Amino acid sequence: MNRIDLIKQLLYRLKKYSWLILIVTALFGGFFYYIAKQSVLLYTSKATVFPLNGTSENTAGSTISSLLGLGEVTKSFTGDASINIVELASSRRTREAVAMVRIPAMNNKTVSELIIEENNRLTGFMQNVKIGPSRDSLSQINTASNLLKRAFVAKINKNGILELFFTNSNPQLVRAVSYIYIDKLSEFYIDLKKKKAQIDYEFAVKKADSLLVILNKLDKDAVSLDESTFFTNEGLKRYNLPKINLAQDKATVQSQYYYAVNNRESAAYRLQKETPIIEPLDRPEPPFDTIKKSKMLYLMLGCMFGAFIGILIVSWKIINKYLGDELNKAIEKASQPKVDPIKPVVD
Repeated sequence: MNRIDLIKQLLYRLKKYSWLILIVTALFGGFFYYIAKQSVLLYTSKATVFPLNGTSENTAGSTISSLLGLGEVTKSFTGDASINIVELASSRRTREAVAMVRIPAMNNKTVSELIIEENNRLTGFMQNVKIGPSRDSLSQINTASNLLKRAFVAKINKNGILELFFTNSNPQLVRAVSYIYIDKLSEFYIDLKKKKAQIDYEFAVKKADSLLVILNKLDKDAVSLDESTFFTNEGLKRYNLPKINLAQDKATVQSQYYYAVNNRESAAYRLQKETPIIEPLDRPEPPFDTIKKSKMLYLMLGCMFGAFIGILIVSWKIINKYLGDELNKAIEKASQPKVDPIKPVVD
């Protein structure tokens, strides 16, 4: 069978069994259309939040430094290396705290109960898996935490602003949970910032106190040295060097103590004044972004796939025969002994 015969037989079979191809195409098209029809309409909220920190001084010097880029003012979440806001937003601690909150507008149920109920409401073919009743509140919160992990996304955009996305099939639940996420994130972020400032203040206090103890010891050593050298020749090095060394040590420790006191006062000032606020720039309010499978797109994909399967079924016998013939020809050709051409003898 050559290629021309193959094409002729394929066209004949396609024309003869065109009804079979149409049936397969219709079956796959209907199946894909059913899948798209069974899909759930999902709503996605988007909230952008930004930190407002009161750590910078409202003076001309600090303003100029900020404009010139010389200051250390935190302008975005990416500039705050001490706390990773994305990890905090995606952490299990935050998800569990959100899952335990009750929503008065929704029969005063907890977020965990509402999330599980919404998941069980949409179970079926190629949809969510039904979740059975939880043994206790802790297991219920863990289950809801896993559901929130799949539905919640946090990321930092190119401008250093935190973006929060939450997806669910209930728009009322999407709005409520999004606001709860922002509140819990603000609460945890502020607590961590205050805790960090408290640790810095305690360290600065301990450092200044330890340097003060050393200064007092050096003063006692100097007084003791004066009291033990009444009638000595101060020009002798063995009496003059200890005084010089004590003076140098005291000057060094005094310089360190000066900076330690400044750091202590600065840490105390930050502890009292720094109250970071997470202010939403874009609130998670309707209209939300909607996601649903397109019925027409799935119908077209199903028909194309069904037509391909139908053509393959109809023409498989001919194609298989053609491939078998070609394989046999290749085997026969390979099994024939090779004969070298006779070279002419040159006198």
